Amino acid sequence: MIHRPTKHVQRALDGFQIPVPLTVETLFAAIEERYPRPLELLRGQSPLPGLSASGLWITRPDQESDAMWVDPGLDEEAAVHNLAHEGGHFFLGHQPVLLPAAPPAEPYEFVSADFLNGCLLGRTRSQEGPHDPEYVEIEDQAEAFAFLLRKKAHEHARDSRYESDPLLDRLHRSL
Repeated sequence: MIHRPTKHVQRALDGFQIPVPLTVETLFAAIEERYPRPLELLRGQSPLPGLSASGLWITRPDQESDAMWVDPGLDEEAAVHNLAHEGGHFFLGHQPVLLPAAPPAEPYEFVSADFLNGCLLGRTRSQEGPHDPEYVEIEDQAEAFAFLLRKKAHEHARDSRYESDPLLDRLHRSL
């Protein structure tokens, strides 16, 4: 369930310049600009095969960069939303998923409580696995961030759609 954005979510988004136009590439560039380490956008196969997810924010201690993965099968709007959700985790001060140096021996069927100890891999929002209150709150915050980001981008696009034509812009603003 998505709740109204909290003040924490509002503050996290207030300090972020939403790119225009809002696409996966422009949003990633804006996140990357604020990120403290090199960051990669991954759109290929899931970094955790067998895990049913549409996006992940991962840290890779064995590499010099972190990554945000977005399922390549998503259309542009869904991909932007998923990237905004993962970016929301970063801007809200959550922790990324720790990607082990060696791939897991077996595919993940669901996220176990043991694996979640200290990480946020549960961001898959699947119906399986644990849903403790802290996990739910973290996910709700990231979702609220993504929805608020997209809402503000839509409002900005709507308010500035006639800026290239001064006469239409004045007419639009006077109505």
